[in-house]
Amino acid sequence: MLKRFNVYLLLLTIFIVSCDDSIAYKTDKFVGLAMVSGMQIKATNKNGTVIIEYLSPSKRRYIWEGYEEVRVLIPRKRKWLGMLGGYNPATRYFWEFWKPMPRIVANDSEIHFDNMDELVKFLYQGSEYYDWTYTDDGLIVGFGHDDTREQVNIDVFQAFVDGKKPDVIDGSRSDNIHVIYKN
Repeated sequence: MLKRFNVYLLLLTIFIVSCDDSIAYKTDKFVGLAMVSGMQIKATNKNGTVIIEYLSPSKRRYIWEGYEEVRVLIPRKRKWLGMLGGYNPATRYFWEFWKPMPRIVANDSEIHFDNMDELVKFLYQGSEYYDWTYTDDGLIVGFGHDDTREQVNIDVFQAFVDGKKPDVIDGSRSDNIHVIYKN
């Protein structure tokens, strides 16, 4: 009887540890993140105000409209749409289904363009949903929600044009993005 109990206890421990995202991604290296240690971004667009806080290479805290949640990013091993960085595809675990929280689809990545026309085209393509907010030096925040899917999309990109941060981007709203560094 005691032996069977020990086996169940071992299996339960393995299950709990395997569900801890922070352990799963500690050893993976992130390449090409937009955010850096201690960075906190507060961005406002037509969809509201969102705060994104860098907690570690793999963790971000997202705050908006009374919601607050820490999500774990997964490092990209291969480029996706030209980006590496990290993402969270709105994963949910069985114990989260009763929480009244929307699913968060998140990206944190550098994004590279050959020229300014490509960057402007990128910003235009997603502008209706995201209402991109960006600074002249290419810090881009996208924030939008789809209530029918109970989903919130939050993207943070650092744009580079021809390998360098831009100096000026038409339509930038630098006043709508506030960056502070804790530490």
